[in-house]
Amino acid sequence: MALWDASVDFLVVGSGAAGMTAALRAHDVGGETLVIEKAAVYGGSTALSGGGAWVPNNPLMAQHGISDSADQALRYLEIVTKGSVSKERLRAYIDAAPRMLATLAETSHVRFTCVTNYPDYYPEVEGGKPGGRSCEPAVFDALQLGAEFGAMRYPPPGKLAMGGRVAFKVADAKALLAGGPSLTWFMLRGLLSYYTNFRARRQGLCNTTLTLGRALVGRLRLSLMDRKVPVWLNTSIKELITEGGRVVGAAVEKQGKPVRVQARKGVLLAAGGFERNAAMRQHYQRPPVGSEWTGGCDANTGDTIGLGTAIGASLDLMDESWWCPSLLAPYPASDRSWMVIYEKNLPGSIVVNKRGRRFMNEAAPYDDVVKSMYAANTPEAPAIPAFLIFDRSYRRKYACGPLMPSYAAPDRFVRADLKASFFTKDETLEGLARKIGVDAAGLAETVSRFNRTAATGKDPEFHRGDSLQDRYYPGDTPGKNPNLGPLAQPPFYAVLLFPGDLGTKGGFRTDVCARVLTHDGEPIPGLYAAGNCSASVMGRSYPGAGATIGPAMTFGFLAAEHALGAGHEQRAPD
Repeated sequence: MALWDASVDFLVVGSGAAGMTAALRAHDVGGETLVIEKAAVYGGSTALSGGGAWVPNNPLMAQHGISDSADQALRYLEIVTKGSVSKERLRAYIDAAPRMLATLAETSHVRFTCVTNYPDYYPEVEGGKPGGRSCEPAVFDALQLGAEFGAMRYPPPGKLAMGGRVAFKVADAKALLAGGPSLTWFMLRGLLSYYTNFRARRQGLCNTTLTLGRALVGRLRLSLMDRKVPVWLNTSIKELITEGGRVVGAAVEKQGKPVRVQARKGVLLAAGGFERNAAMRQHYQRPPVGSEWTGGCDANTGDTIGLGTAIGASLDLMDESWWCPSLLAPYPASDRSWMVIYEKNLPGSIVVNKRGRRFMNEAAPYDDVVKSMYAANTPEAPAIPAFLIFDRSYRRKYACGPLMPSYAAPDRFVRADLKASFFTKDETLEGLARKIGVDAAGLAETVSRFNRTAATGKDPEFHRGDSLQDRYYPGDTPGKNPNLGPLAQPPFYAVLLFPGDLGTKGGFRTDVCARVLTHDGEPIPGLYAAGNCSASVMGRSYPGAGATIGPAMTFGFLAAEHALGAGHEQRAPD
């Protein structure tokens, strides 16, 4: 009989959305629960994210008069996942995700709002929707967390505005891109809110109005605080302990000291992916791949993968990630990578390879953009890194990574390190091509052809702007293709574009209850996985904004219910 230093019903490894949702549900259905987190801060990848959850047929859609059904969602997912995920798992997600969202809204501080005009990434596919399935967390006042606010993971610069003084939501993106009076008014309101928050200013706190991923993390953490569910920081898992083939606990290291934790009902691994582990990425993933190109959490080094495989767990999708092109800024390593969500969609820009040729629809979903970079990358025409090229009109109106639009930050005022290593500038396309090592004739011909395309409003080569998804950020103007605009105004600019990601999406194979499976497809008793350390229910697809966090929360929720054998029963906070 093992000797235990601590004993709980349900042990959760990881403090992101998957882990904290699971801990919350486990408590509410009657289980004594513990969350451990190896980092000194909680929140994981969720705190760095947009915080959205893609939940088809969610209860918020009907409130806005948007119709959806489980059958429509299933048809959509069957098409976009291309048969790579079983119908049983897809149906489990579609059925459970709306219930998860509604249950948390009824029993905790977790609240989402419906982004009514944010389309699925393939809205024209059968079962796709022009909006409503992507939900974002409601704004949260971090002062409710007290001292625990200081232990929350801080976001990267790309998720901040005005040095973090102004909070913005997913739904605010269009105002931020539009510039002009709408942006000015938005910033003024945000700054006024920041400086009149006297309680936070007296305490010397940063902005306590949280949006995006940190709003979700704050709401989950406050819900766990209400229930007195402990979260051990600086605590890493070292071994899964088994008895008779069942996982019964774990050996962990808490602030440098070994602790054996019994888990009477189960252990959930929700510790994120392996995007920051260069050796694992090079072993499992297609070259070239870099751990420095990711926007994922710096603590995500795949620690649990080896622990699970050591007791017979099987893996899948290890070559996959939630791909997203990235830019590298001259900042500290953890802040270098800027995810390119909207920059590639905007008029006055193109993406080219080393030969100066376009090779994709730049406004396609970011997952597809990176896949196109890999598909096009050849020794004769390298596309990794690619080059985002834009002109003065783009530069004047839009931000590009850490480079603010020139109406706010003219070139003469841009920081020297950005000038030296982030962007390249020249008065002519030929001069720009020479500086960045791109074929000048190829670039000139490409820009000339693209400018003619932009004038017609149609992109016959790559169909940029044909999909509603393409047009979300620049705005869907009737009778005009908002994604297309000529590169005609010198000077011209170039930045390097890398095949980055929001995190890896491969890991443990799991069933509809999030139980970890062996190579024979049998569940390992007592072991569960959710989030990015599990092979995603989305397979090799990325169906919509929030398709990472939606499944993470849902399968964490289902794991807790299965482990506690509680079905849909609930328990009120202590």
